Amino acid sequence: MKKGFTMVEMIIYLAALVLLAGTVISLLVWVVRASSQVHVQNELVVGVEHALALMTNEIREAQSVYTPSEYAIPPSPPWAQLSIETRKDVPAGETSTYVDFFLCGTRLCIKREFQAPQALTSEKIQIQNLEFTQVQTGSAASVHITVETSYLEASQTVQATASLRSYE
Repeated sequence: MKKGFTMVEMIIYLAALVLLAGTVISLLVWVVRASSQVHVQNELVVGVEHALALMTNEIREAQSVYTPSEYAIPPSPPWAQLSIETRKDVPAGETSTYVDFFLCGTRLCIKREFQAPQALTSEKIQIQNLEFTQVQTGSAASVHITVETSYLEASQTVQATASLRSYE
């Protein structure tokens, strides 16, 4: 009696081995892609939510929303820029200061009076659209913010609303 494998047995073993290896490799590729997509989506959400948190904190401390002087007639809402008057971080000798939120290129930026603009989002995150809408409910003024963003294959629309602090 001969010991060993026949050619048919070898072909069956090799086919099973190739099938198993292909399945494992496909599963690993799928896991890596899914992990990458989750990482991209998380980075997008964290970056935009951080910027929105900074904006809503500034808006909550604001006295009022103002129309910058370059507008002879105020633009109708929604606006692509928000300008607020605040008593937070006031320069020496002033009673209030002004803060602007706007798009600078494809990034969300903040500009405080007498300072250069600063980006609130990373260069990786592309802001596709930015809208501010002032909402009046009784005597309370609020600002609704809508930000459409993208990063690699991920895109998301994020919204937030912040009420201005009532100063009396």
